[in-house]
Amino acid sequence: EKGIKAAFFIIGDNLKSGLGKKMLKRIVDEGHTVGIHTMTHKYDSIYKSVEAFLDDFNQAFELVYEITGVKAEIFRFPGGSINNYNSGIYQELIAEMLRRGFTAYDWNVSSADSALSMDSGKIVENIVPNCLGRNLSIVLMHDSRGKTATVEALPQVIDDLQAGGMNLLPLRNTVRPVFF
Repeated sequence: EKGIKAAFFIIGDNLKSGLGKKMLKRIVDEGHTVGIHTMTHKYDSIYKSVEAFLDDFNQAFELVYEITGVKAEIFRFPGGSINNYNSGIYQELIAEMLRRGFTAYDWNVSSADSALSMDSGKIVENIVPNCLGRNLSIVLMHDSRGKTATVEALPQVIDDLQAGGMNLLPLRNTVRPVFF
């Protein structure tokens, strides 16, 4: 509605349905950025080893390419670049992904929309004041089923950020990465 482009970090398992493929094609057709968020999003298995992560990641990468012809260049680690599951391998993972030409992004502003009882007003409160005054904000939001409060919050978030002088741009691999 407002002409703003976003980055969508794709979980490959969500592309197994016709609806998932249709949504991914729409994301690409509308000019948004596609990033990879692994195939399974299962922390215990993807962070078992560097090889396990790379295998899972590559499955999602190949599936996105097969469906859209897009070779995603950015990704987001499930749980962020440093978490309780990957603490022993995160440096090697980041180095290997960079070597393979991928750029990882964490976030520096969270909508906190993963909480079960989050309403749209609180999402706006979590985003807007934390973005204003920053040179670069990467906002974590989720678009999974049931995130109606996130969708409801978006128009006000966009309006408030633009009114505050923020330029809203999609995430691309030319943007300086944000890490925890």
